[in-house]
Amino acid sequence: MNARNSRFSSAARVVLLGIAALTGPSLSYAACTRDDAFNRMMALSQFGMKLQAALPDPLKDPRGYEANYRRVGSFNERLGAVGQPLADAKYDEACTAYDALAKDYNVDLAAQGVRSLAVVEAEGRHPPKTGCDLAESARRSMWLTESFQTHAQAANGSRDGWQTFGKEMEPVGLLMQQDPNRACALIDTIAAKYGFRRTGS
Repeated sequence: MNARNSRFSSAARVVLLGIAALTGPSLSYAACTRDDAFNRMMALSQFGMKLQAALPDPLKDPRGYEANYRRVGSFNERLGAVGQPLADAKYDEACTAYDALAKDYNVDLAAQGVRSLAVVEAEGRHPPKTGCDLAESARRSMWLTESFQTHAQAANGSRDGWQTFGKEMEPVGLLMQQDPNRACALIDTIAAKYGFRRTGS
């Protein structure tokens, strides 16, 4: 797995950790609510994916890559670290950390265009009879990444192959929270290109 695809998988895990946090305690008496913390997390996750997508190719522009990689890595580490307070329902602590991260990286949270926790949870209680919700798009994303990894290992896949796959997957992360149906459609298109087929599909 090359560096770019590894970074994509890391971003996807942040999203999945946020989804897992939805199953935690639903009541909070903190100044920062569960909704507040989750919405911040998803907005910052979107921004982090954009930072990763903007990284230059490490072989074509090694100096540019090195100049930006540490900043992106630091952002993802800080974002991932707040996943535990969020899962533990320490919403004040989570919001404080998310706000500090947003300030340090000049992130306009509202401009990230993510859907609110209320919308996501309503969708979870009443999953669409057709199409995808956030959880389904996340499952398909991880399935596709794992399928490509197995395929690449069996075929001794090249760095260029991983890089191509990573570039194809970059828009998926941005779409998963904003428009799960479009994310799933893109996942299915990429899967078809490589001849991957999900069980039961």
